[in-house]
Amino acid sequence: MNQQNLKKSEKLKRKQKYNDQQVQGTNNSSIVSKRSVEKLYFSKLEPNLGEWFKEFVFNSKRRSPSINRGYWIRMESIRLNILKIIELHKNQKINIINLGCGFDPLPFQLLSSTTNDNLNFIDIDYPDLVYEKFNHIQNSTKIMELIGESIPNEYKLNCSNYKLIGCDLKETSSYQKLIDKLFPTSNNNEVNIFIAEVSLAYMDPNFANPIIEISSKVSNSNFLILEQIIPDGSKNSFAKKMLYHFNHLRSPIQCVEKYSTKRLQYDRFKNFYKNVNINDLFQNWENLVDDITKFKLNQIEEFDEWEEFILFCQHYFVIHANNDSNSTESSIPKEEIELDKDSSVTFSIFENSDTFELKFPAIAKFKDNIIINGGLKQSRTNETLQLNQQGKLTKIDLSNQPTPRMCHSLTSIGDKLILIGGRSKPNDIMNDIYEFDGDQWIKLIELDEGRYRHSVVVLNNEELLIFGGATTGDPFIKFNIITKKITSLKIEGEIESLFSSSMTYKNGIGYIYGGYSEVHLPKVNDKLYKFTIEKDTIHITPILQNNLLSRISSKSILLPNNKLIIIGGISSTKILTSKTNIISLDLTTLNFKSIEISQEIYELQSPIFIGFSCIENSDNESLILGGGCVCYSFGSCYNGIYKLNY
Repeated sequence: MNQQNLKKSEKLKRKQKYNDQQVQGTNNSSIVSKRSVEKLYFSKLEPNLGEWFKEFVFNSKRRSPSINRGYWIRMESIRLNILKIIELHKNQKINIINLGCGFDPLPFQLLSSTTNDNLNFIDIDYPDLVYEKFNHIQNSTKIMELIGESIPNEYKLNCSNYKLIGCDLKETSSYQKLIDKLFPTSNNNEVNIFIAEVSLAYMDPNFANPIIEISSKVSNSNFLILEQIIPDGSKNSFAKKMLYHFNHLRSPIQCVEKYSTKRLQYDRFKNFYKNVNINDLFQNWENLVDDITKFKLNQIEEFDEWEEFILFCQHYFVIHANNDSNSTESSIPKEEIELDKDSSVTFSIFENSDTFELKFPAIAKFKDNIIINGGLKQSRTNETLQLNQQGKLTKIDLSNQPTPRMCHSLTSIGDKLILIGGRSKPNDIMNDIYEFDGDQWIKLIELDEGRYRHSVVVLNNEELLIFGGATTGDPFIKFNIITKKITSLKIEGEIESLFSSSMTYKNGIGYIYGGYSEVHLPKVNDKLYKFTIEKDTIHITPILQNNLLSRISSKSILLPNNKLIIIGGISSTKILTSKTNIISLDLTTLNFKSIEISQEIYELQSPIFIGFSCIENSDNESLILGGGCVCYSFGSCYNGIYKLNY
């Protein structure tokens, strides 16, 4: 090799070494987050698991509720799937091989919490990282007493039920030799569970797929993998933030764009495994986690970030693939239903307008302008802002401002705005009603019970209909702005009291869809209800049930031609895409159509339909404004201002 080629080779090695170190560095932040979950949740939910992350994390930090719950469902999805496999093979030896184990103490959790003597753990990662883990283990009397004496060989640790092995998984031949040494012969009496929790994701598929293939050839092989997907493409707001985060850390996730959907990941594993089952993390939340545990989680830490949690979960999946004759058959992911396009409605950016970074503010049309109150920035605010028709945003300095809040309502009726309820902290619900006349805020009355994430429509010149947002009170109440009287409505028909549903009302007929009940689950409504009001009775009729309606915090517009425009929110059944985020529903034929968001808009200012508002600006135009999302641990993104013309 000449001098020039030698220098190139050395440079390439240095670059590869640096990239490997960056990937290993992702372990440091994730282990701190997992320690936050352990410290807060485990002692109350699973005290038998003990506290093992603290043996690897000396300076623990409490993460936000969204990050805590996100990491908890990640870990729980892996753990519960392992326990299901163990339950199927009670009397067999089970090897649990963690590929890219980092500092994960899963072996110590399970060894200390189970009486099963048939469990054997094999942790594999970069040699440098394994050396660090080895030092932590050596310095932990608690771990050393659990795993016992190590028999000297080429492995870093070689205990009777725990092995720690250094291997660069990108070196396929090295991994093949290791597997041949660990499992020299076929043994139908042993079950092998391979785990890859966001570890193969950092590898080029040309290196990652051979690892899967080699692992699949071991007898009774099970493979549990947790990785990212981007079902709405790389320009989706959440996906864009996620991809940028890993690129910025110099540890890009390399499998996600080739295997961007559940179906593509399913097909990937079907190349190597007989049975493949795939669920995103929210499906695991719904199906793996029991209701009692969900209730306990809500008691441990206040939580009202359902939209952000669901969106995060829909960008991560867990596959259980196996060549095990004692396991269930494959479950093929359902393909997206293609909707016809509704060309009568267009979605565009309101260009050259000022924007504001606010989630869950209350927004309403007031005379020729739009008034914005409260919402969440870095913290909750009580500012009142004004947006004019040219898109110029100004702050209005007023006395007697309502206290800081979010998830409240602001409704234009007559020549006034009426503000109702909201919350500060998740369990600090407000019951006050304010009036805004353009010059000042005036407190009117207090409700018997606070309401937040409620829906409000104008019935006539004097009355507002308020629905949901309360845990024990009447689902429907009327508020008269003249008499200041609250009236409870009798319900003819059946409907649950819902949080964050969408309600519209025009010409004596109204519609409600989406929203959720049982706030610790949550139970999301997938029905469309029609209602009419006669004196103090509301008549409710369910007219359609469809998972396209299963949305939290969606907004809607009822058009004169008996068409309902359904905008955004977060679906509990599937991620909403550029073709399903905004749809129309013909209320006569009950047919859905797509109001497609162009890729040009995705490139310029991809919308994130969480905590936003929709304001009917004229007879044929509505504005969509406000809203945003904390994208797990990747950072925040916010909406611009958009127009719907019809």
